[in-house]
Amino acid sequence: MKIGEQTITFNKQELTLNTQRSIYWKDQKTLILSDLHLGKAAHFRKHGIAIPMDIAITDLNRLESLIAYYQAKQVIVVGDLIHAGINQEVLLLESFRQRHPELQLHLVKGNHDRLSQQMTTRFGIVHHKEIFETQQIQFKHHPADAADSSSFRISGHIHPGISLVIPPKRQVRLPCFLVSDHQIILPAFSTFTGLDSKDLSSLYQSYAISDDHIFPIRKN
Repeated sequence: MKIGEQTITFNKQELTLNTQRSIYWKDQKTLILSDLHLGKAAHFRKHGIAIPMDIAITDLNRLESLIAYYQAKQVIVVGDLIHAGINQEVLLLESFRQRHPELQLHLVKGNHDRLSQQMTTRFGIVHHKEIFETQQIQFKHHPADAADSSSFRISGHIHPGISLVIPPKRQVRLPCFLVSDHQIILPAFSTFTGLDSKDLSSLYQSYAISDDHIFPIRKN
């Protein structure tokens, strides 16, 4: 697995954005991601759409590789860990936890998460219903208004992407991080998601993600 990186400063904290659609916070030994959507492919199969199960396995393997690469002690999932209830793909999380019993796993509830107290205990999840805050940085699934400067927030939900024109007049859409002075919007960690590439506030700096590189896109 190739990992390209871009380091930024956010609320006086050094954060490393990477090409695997996550952030590493070195001082806290913490990996930050959003929108894993475990069980989404199985949910589609249940409704007659042939989607292979290896999507979920691949996403969890990427997560494990990142944990090993950064030697992370904590993971914060900023919503939508689970796509739609418990199914066989979601149960892969149980074996993941057995392989990483000492890892602190925080989940800030997203609009898709449907986990009971019994299930969060079973999966070893520290569950936050609305918001989690540490070191004066908030983690909440839904982004705040771009102009809101009342807090420093890391969020997900919208699966941000960006459309680029490359020679000769070919358009590509890439996942991206959106970064402002007071907010970071994470790309969806899962590769089995759409991209929202509509124009957003000029207050955001976009960091586009290709297979091997992460790079800032100049603002107009």
